[in-house]
Amino acid sequence: MTTKPNSNQFREDEIVILTHWDKREEKWVKSVHPKIGGRLRLAHEENEQLSITSEIVKYDEKIAVVKAVATTTKGSFPGIGMASVERDERIAPAILELAETRAVARSLRFAGYGVEYCSAEEISHLENGTVDLPKGKDGETKPPQEEPPGGNGGRTSEGGNGGDTARVTHKQLNYIVNLGRNLNMNSKDLDSESVKVFGVKMAHLTVKDASSFIDTLKRKAV
Repeated sequence: MTTKPNSNQFREDEIVILTHWDKREEKWVKSVHPKIGGRLRLAHEENEQLSITSEIVKYDEKIAVVKAVATTTKGSFPGIGMASVERDERIAPAILELAETRAVARSLRFAGYGVEYCSAEEISHLENGTVDLPKGKDGETKPPQEEPPGGNGGRTSEGGNGGDTARVTHKQLNYIVNLGRNLNMNSKDLDSESVKVFGVKMAHLTVKDASSFIDTLKRKAV
């Protein structure tokens, strides 16, 4: 995949393109959503000193709310991130991490890094091409006549058919955790390694990056 920056300074591998049905226009439209890794890269490149802190506002078995504050040379920018088992059921075991990722992404967005774009992590619960589909007279979902246009996003949620950009599967996550145990690495260690290499914690890897992470861990285990 090319890493050439686009006009908004995000590389092509740092964005997700979500395709959805526009009820007003009655056509498929695309929307661009940068990944947190892209925002982090821009923030690090622009600031000699960058600080990002987070705190748990609420966390129970069903919902997680986290506040993050990104401090750059321009000031401090707070952001709130929320994840729930109901909305993010595909990644329910990691709602706390997801809430933190969303909070950090929003704080960086408020700091000016891709301010015009909602983060990919904020819409990760949506399945590409199934949002706001038109309905027939009987109230049932009516499939549009045209297929969604191609893009680099595919489905952004786990278990979809979007290929390399689909969300990491539970099977991959379990495999990564098991490999980590063999290397005496706990979940925190694995998250740190994942952030270092891919810019996101392991629960937010794409299928492609998860496969690469697995290969890396396998080589370490040899």
